[in-house]
Amino acid sequence: MGKERNSTYEFLRIIAILMIVLIHANIQLSVFATGEIPANYAGVINGICNTGVSLFILISGYFGVSFNVKKLTKLECKMITYSVIVLILSMVIYGSTMSTGDKLELVVKSFLPFSSRNHWFYSCYVIIVLFSGFIEKFIGTLNKKSFLAFIAIMMLCFSVLPTFLYFEIVPDNGKGLIQMFMVYMVGRYIRLYGDDFGRQHRRLIIGCFVGAWVINFISFEFPIQAGGIYHTLCKDNSITNMILAVSLFYIFKDVKMQSRFINKMASYVFAIFAMNYFLINVLVDWIKAYLPQLTELGAIGFVMIPVIAVIIMIVCVLVGIIRDLLLSGLDELISVKIEALFKRMHGFLDKTTD
Repeated sequence: MGKERNSTYEFLRIIAILMIVLIHANIQLSVFATGEIPANYAGVINGICNTGVSLFILISGYFGVSFNVKKLTKLECKMITYSVIVLILSMVIYGSTMSTGDKLELVVKSFLPFSSRNHWFYSCYVIIVLFSGFIEKFIGTLNKKSFLAFIAIMMLCFSVLPTFLYFEIVPDNGKGLIQMFMVYMVGRYIRLYGDDFGRQHRRLIIGCFVGAWVINFISFEFPIQAGGIYHTLCKDNSITNMILAVSLFYIFKDVKMQSRFINKMASYVFAIFAMNYFLINVLVDWIKAYLPQLTELGAIGFVMIPVIAVIIMIVCVLVGIIRDLLLSGLDELISVKIEALFKRMHGFLDKTTD
């Protein structure tokens, strides 16, 4: 954790969140395009972009996260704000089509984003932060060989087997805590024992990256279908996606880049993660209602997907900036209060265990 971050890693975070937005936007591809070109384009996007979350958590694992009450409280405050913005817009735009139960559930989830798993990656990320001290102590008990064996067993059970056998021990397609913990531990291993691997084996890394992307593309274009089974390698927990995430990380990790702009933009990745899917749907609905000519672009309609992704990212960042300007003082006040309460509780527990 002593290594100073440069903008390269923040740029990688932006790439990771762009991948996530592209995956969500790509769902709308059929609205704008038809034919073989868009279908292949979807394969290209899905072939790599499902590594976005893994890439993000891999970076976190490389640097390590640490439990900090103030930072976590501020992050929760931000996620509540973003969720409430989505809540209000949902009520205004889609309220008439929502049941009372759906509205109530949305309200509860908006004010409890972490515990309600309103944003699954965010909840998993916070859990890792909460347990980070224990994770580091556990890592400290392992030598290099034991650490590698631990990761290998996890990869076998939760990545390799689901990739080749379809069935999952944890049935979440990798969108859950096990996958995030596994990728985080890979990041920690790279930091401790694999820092120079990319420089020593650059051609191998690039070859693995290209090869895994091609395999994913083929898998998406020609999925396994039998009865109720539909299986591709384009899932978060596929071993090919793990290879892609690690390879992409190594390709960029030794590039030196300094940019305050990139660092600033990367600080709003959670704003993008929290709001992008909803805003994509709103934008597409607006296009269909007011710019129907854009839904008749034919084969070139696939260009709308990256355009939509970039527009949504810009909007989310702007919302995040405005939100910080208006509420950063309140964030600080709440976080100080929570930190003080935590310290009192911690001191009380220390006295009762003496």
